[in-house]
Amino acid sequence: MSSAVQTALPSEVPSPDGIYLEPKLVGGNAKTDHKYQFVALDLDGTLLNSNHSVSEATIEYIQKLDAQGFGIMVATGRALATVYETILALNLPHPIPVVCSNGARGVLCQPDESEPSKVATIPLFEVPVPEPVARRTISLAKELGFLSQYYTRDEIFADPSNEVDYRYVDLYKELTGSKTECVDDMMKILEANSLPSKQLVLFPNEDQDRAMLQFEETLGEPEFLIEGKRATIVRGNLGWFLEVLHPDVCKGNGLERMCRTAQVNVPLETVVAFGDGDNDYEFLQMAGLGVGMKNCRPVIKEIADQVIEWTNDEDGVRRTLESLEQSGQLRLPKANC
Repeated sequence: MSSAVQTALPSEVPSPDGIYLEPKLVGGNAKTDHKYQFVALDLDGTLLNSNHSVSEATIEYIQKLDAQGFGIMVATGRALATVYETILALNLPHPIPVVCSNGARGVLCQPDESEPSKVATIPLFEVPVPEPVARRTISLAKELGFLSQYYTRDEIFADPSNEVDYRYVDLYKELTGSKTECVDDMMKILEANSLPSKQLVLFPNEDQDRAMLQFEETLGEPEFLIEGKRATIVRGNLGWFLEVLHPDVCKGNGLERMCRTAQVNVPLETVVAFGDGDNDYEFLQMAGLGVGMKNCRPVIKEIADQVIEWTNDEDGVRRTLESLEQSGQLRLPKANC
């Protein structure tokens, strides 16, 4: 895994024309020719193969689309710091919009020109877990004998208390390439840091149903509701974790927030979204074209506009985009330049 770290882009966010080619910025109320002009890409199980990397053929094709004026966006459940390796691999010449932490954060990312091994960022939005929910998530995980993880800025904290917990910390590191700091008291982390963009609870696979039920019931109690809504609880596809988020956070809402920013400013109906997991449900529904991978979960097959014939190990994203391009469905304003 890469040792990529974050640096800051200039504090003043450049104008849209300073970041993207002008044809990408059509505005939310602008009339379009109804062709797709942006792609939003989930990472694990979608853009990334089973080795947690992007194939060279896919990188080359994404770079080609970008050069022709087609927009590229990443939308993932991962924390921001675990997205940097993909940003460096794509190596686009301008900031890439990134929706991360399952929609809780929106950031512009690009390789740092002065230090190519680092990623520079501009924050656009963040919707953190409310404090009462964050506290109860930590305490309930402890009561149930589960491990919890806390995500704030570029930092990830975990509170392992036994050998099994440490194995789950290592398993998550292997999955995402994260650098996780182990601590004794997660409540002290909450008190000393900003509120988390998301929290994870990790446990044996056979405990997932029990954990989901317990967290749904507990966080559904009146004292933990936010404007009458329960925290968003996402079932991890791999079976050994769940995520806790602000009630208004999901990847679909994150996509909508990103598309409304001045730096992206495109209608949702002009976005193609690719995904495979439960957390992609609203994400694919929100996009103009929601594409499920061949390896996607059954719930995604039910709502996707299209389920493709290729998996993430068969370059499904590239093959599908190539097909859309060949059929004239992608808006490529600089294709003949």
